Amino acid sequence: MSADYLKGARELEKDLVAFTQAIVRIPSLSSDEGAVIRRIAEEMETLGYDEVTVDPMGNLLGRIGGGPRIIALDGHVDVVDVGDPGQWERDPYSGDVEDGILYGRGASDQKGGVASAVYA
Repeated sequence: MSADYLKGARELEKDLVAFTQAIVRIPSLSSDEGAVIRRIAEEMETLGYDEVTVDPMGNLLGRIGGGPRIIALDGHVDVVDVGDPGQWERDPYSGDVEDGILYGRGASDQKGGVASAVYA
């Protein structure tokens, strides 16, 4: 990876972490992802995506550019129910960052990946 890419990634790190925290804090059980989809669409629009659409099924499409080569990034934002909240050491939707680790439901499966794709 060139120094330019690393520099660019470092410049976006604070915004990317804040965005990931924001979407982790939105509960999004299967079939109830509308709020998190709207938040992701808002971020895409803020970042200047050329197209941001949500289809009737709730799938979000963000497009940048219009060249002949397409690179598609795919992810999901639904999470499994937290079960008994008393069994958690912290709020499962906290989005807390501690020692460089972001905690919360969906942070690694797969809201963090979706956030990274939005910023890629």
